[in-house]
Amino acid sequence: MLKSADADPAILEGKRIVVAGYGNQGCPQALNLRESGFDVKVAARSGGDGWKQAQDDGFEVGGAVELARAADVLLMLLPDEVHGTVFRDEIAPNLPRGAALCFAHGFSVAFGEIETADHDLLLVAPKGQGTRLREAYSRGSGLPCLLAVEQDVSGNARGVALAVAWGLGCLRVGAFETTFREEAVSDLFGEQAVLCGGVPALIKCAFDVLIEKGFSPEVAYFECFHELKIIVDLFEQYGFSGMRDMISGTAAYGSMRFGEGIISEETKRSMEELFERIESGEFARSWLAEARAGATELHEMIERERDLPIERAGELIRKLFPKERKDRNRPIGGAKQ
Repeated sequence: MLKSADADPAILEGKRIVVAGYGNQGCPQALNLRESGFDVKVAARSGGDGWKQAQDDGFEVGGAVELARAADVLLMLLPDEVHGTVFRDEIAPNLPRGAALCFAHGFSVAFGEIETADHDLLLVAPKGQGTRLREAYSRGSGLPCLLAVEQDVSGNARGVALAVAWGLGCLRVGAFETTFREEAVSDLFGEQAVLCGGVPALIKCAFDVLIEKGFSPEVAYFECFHELKIIVDLFEQYGFSGMRDMISGTAAYGSMRFGEGIISEETKRSMEELFERIESGEFARSWLAEARAGATELHEMIERERDLPIERAGELIRKLFPKERKDRNRPIGGAKQ
């Protein structure tokens, strides 16, 4: 594990850092780097929410073409699906040879959206939302990160990556070295199999079973959805076995003796198929094609989910809790990109 002592922040002294995109990661990363003493400018879409927010936060803001011409380090923090177009049309023709391109996610490089022989390719991927990155930095701590070098044109790419990680506050906690491809594939797999795909699907299925058995939506929501965070907090802090120590014997026995059995060999095969779809690049091609066609299918799926009974029950239950509970994970700055 890499810590602050492994970095030399002086590598970035006098260097011009450009943060492209001022949303979920761009805003907190720009703020952290500036407060760490570095020269930071923001490239954003003229007139967009990110442009306005960056100006309000005191940054010099410009277009990608203009700022790329003078950049020594460019943090590519736009949405994955626009990386290729923005890089080819605006950044690649203007970014000086030997400058560093730094990413918070390996997707674009791992799946061939960004290819260059003229620039360092770095990965500094904080393991958490931008809101949490900023909050941790502000209280003198940080979030751990993954760090990788795909291409070293300058001869100092790893040093630059470490200095960026230092500036973000990540090395206060620790960085783990990886590769662009390992980060990209594992990140997509985790999102789809567990975090944003598998867990919500499991919750929706369990909710539907209780409704079909005659239970009220409110009771089903509390038992299958609302209490999930309590359990996640426990096993995040204490591990699975530590969580079992802190719940009732009834819950521990039932969950281990019978509950875990719902994950079958068929489920594992489905996960393996999902992995192969990601690892082969099929998912990346599918998502980029969907995004370039306007993401109509994605929007339709989101709207269908919005109309589910569990969402209607959740809207009612969430009103019972303080507003700050709902707002705590909103992106800093309020801009999408």
